[in-house]
Amino acid sequence: MRRVCVTVLAVIALAMTAAACSKDPQKAKVEYFESGNRYFDQKKYQEAVVEYRNAIQQDPKYGEARYKLAEAYAKLDDVRNAYREYIRAADLLPSNVDAQLRAGTLLLLAGQYEDARTRADKVIALQPKNIEAQVLRANSLAGLKNMEAAIEEINEAIALDPNKATTYANLGALEQVRGRAPEAEAAFKKAIEADPKSVVALLAYSNFLIAADRGQEAETSIKQALSLEPKNALANRALAALYMGSNRREEAEPVLKTLAEDGDANSRLQLADYYLGMNRPNDALPLLEGLTDNQHLSEAKARIAAIQFAQGKKAEANKTVDDVLAKQPNNAMLLLAKARLLLADRNVAEAIVKAKAAVTADPRSIGAHYMLGSLQASRGEAEEAMSSFREVLKLNPRAVAAQLQLSQLELSRGSSESSLQLAQDAVSNAPENPLARLMLVRSLTARGELAKAETEVKGLLAKFPNAAAVHAQAGMIALQRQDIAVARRSFDKALSLDQNSLDALTGLVMLDIGTRQPAEAIKRIDERLTRTPNAASVHMLAARAKLANKDQAGAEASLRKAIELDASLLQAYSLLGGIYLTQKKPDEAIAEFERIVAKQPKNIAANTMIGMILQAQGKNADAQKRYEQIVTMDSRAAVASNNLAWMYAEADINLDQALTLAQAAKAQLPDQPEVNDTLGYVYLKKNLATLAVPPLRVSVEKDPKNPIYHYRLGVAYSKTGDKDGARKELQEALKLNSAFPGADDAKQILASLQS
Repeated sequence: MRRVCVTVLAVIALAMTAAACSKDPQKAKVEYFESGNRYFDQKKYQEAVVEYRNAIQQDPKYGEARYKLAEAYAKLDDVRNAYREYIRAADLLPSNVDAQLRAGTLLLLAGQYEDARTRADKVIALQPKNIEAQVLRANSLAGLKNMEAAIEEINEAIALDPNKATTYANLGALEQVRGRAPEAEAAFKKAIEADPKSVVALLAYSNFLIAADRGQEAETSIKQALSLEPKNALANRALAALYMGSNRREEAEPVLKTLAEDGDANSRLQLADYYLGMNRPNDALPLLEGLTDNQHLSEAKARIAAIQFAQGKKAEANKTVDDVLAKQPNNAMLLLAKARLLLADRNVAEAIVKAKAAVTADPRSIGAHYMLGSLQASRGEAEEAMSSFREVLKLNPRAVAAQLQLSQLELSRGSSESSLQLAQDAVSNAPENPLARLMLVRSLTARGELAKAETEVKGLLAKFPNAAAVHAQAGMIALQRQDIAVARRSFDKALSLDQNSLDALTGLVMLDIGTRQPAEAIKRIDERLTRTPNAASVHMLAARAKLANKDQAGAEASLRKAIELDASLLQAYSLLGGIYLTQKKPDEAIAEFERIVAKQPKNIAANTMIGMILQAQGKNADAQKRYEQIVTMDSRAAVASNNLAWMYAEADINLDQALTLAQAAKAQLPDQPEVNDTLGYVYLKKNLATLAVPPLRVSVEKDPKNPIYHYRLGVAYSKTGDKDGARKELQEALKLNSAFPGADDAKQILASLQS
């Protein structure tokens, strides 16, 4: 009995103790909030974050605490968490103008223009004359491509306060986007006139001047801003960027040191990156080793690992990353660092695994998506790579590197129009980027717009006379113009500048083959292979040259070597499969294409080749199954769609599906005679002769020597009652070949038309 009483008393005592120690949540949240404010005022932002989060734990709907938490994250340059908390604070504090403006600004930077405009509208509803809200709304409209409305909003903001420099600066930026340089410059100058001491206005004008290739004037404007605020971070960064961009890298160092002096972690990281770029790792290491806070630790360790790897300390580099990854397994930055180490060690498969993990850990990481796309492209996974690069552009529509990668991929698959558009976008975003301009030249050349391509390449040669890639591209343009002498000079010049230029070597090999000197081409390639025997791409070129020299055995050996050196080189498997087809070895050809499919199950080209070979072998059931798999994977797979539609029509089955497939193929290949013939054939099978006539006409126009196309069009005309048209087409078919498949039917229809 006593034992029970003691237990009860103990429980009561514990309950009383707990009650005495517990706090009222409402009171506690205020105490945490006030403590956070004290830390914030002392610039102890990490400690402030802890206190604000404690306050929110007591009351998740504590809007003021979320707003201050967002402010603390912003001070720590933790943009992701600041973004999240500003949005939450704005939702909880609909009447807080500052919260709405901060949230709107971050939404604008994230490319969420409609949401940013909504925040601006909320402020304008509360304060109709709020200039910042008017500017935010204008920039949101600009993001939504409504430039006229955006300009109107800015002008309204200027009317509210004609002396506000930042508003004129925004007007200048919008006019600049519209391509109206004189109006933009006038607005920037008006901003400075309104407030000569406005650092923002001076920097905005300097950005305009840099874009206009007026670097000396831009430097004057930035230095004027620095004379007003010598420690201004934006102005110092702008001056450093100007020095770096104008090849005055040494002058950037004191500016970056000034930025790093205040102890700001991001500035120290930027200075470390400068030292790394200048190949001064020993200067970078102390800065990186001093970055131990949670936010910058991963970035610092990633760079330290890169230094160690470059110094040949592979084990140390991997340990540096692995140690931190063990504690932060979902850190996207570290996962990317690990992927880079794996890639440097030529372990592409594992690098892709880590890059995918980085994307999963941080779906908004531009670097993760870009690296994954680069790795996929290196393995020939074109569709997957394009998807990754498109994700980059969703996150940052002005990401020039991703635009260039996509442009190259589009060009590689024959989509020169898409390639050109992407290259033009890249040039628009970075007018001085030589890689963007070179990609533009390549796209123009592929489209046959040689005059424009020549104009662009001349400009590049004037600026970069020692760039091998530019001379090689000039050679390609000359080659397309059949100006052999100029092409050869250009390719030779490219090789003199870069003896390993693959483009130049390829151009010279093309010239040799085009002038019927394949032996000379092979000799040229063999000389290169003595210097770079493990270059898989050169062995691929050797295979093509040997095929031109009708040396299939030699080509096969070169392709085998290329695959041995780079098992991901899918073109080698395709060429090998093609050789086996010409040798009438369909099973061996299928085996090569199946190897591609084993590596890339969704490779449309390889799967389609298998289907076509099976169809040619008369294995229609197997071919049909393969085509069905392909169109399930990709409804735009034109050849597979066309062939499957034909097979369905021939068997008189699934005619509705056959029509859908034939129409899809026509959308992708509108001028291909075989595709138009299939569509017309399906219409005939469905007794829709009137609809069959237009595509069948296209087939005849594109390939007038094909008797079957004339025959099919004649059948369509006969079914629509056009006897003259039917008679003309059927007679032409029999004239071209009196024994073509369908000739007997053509004769019967002609006989019926004459009776």
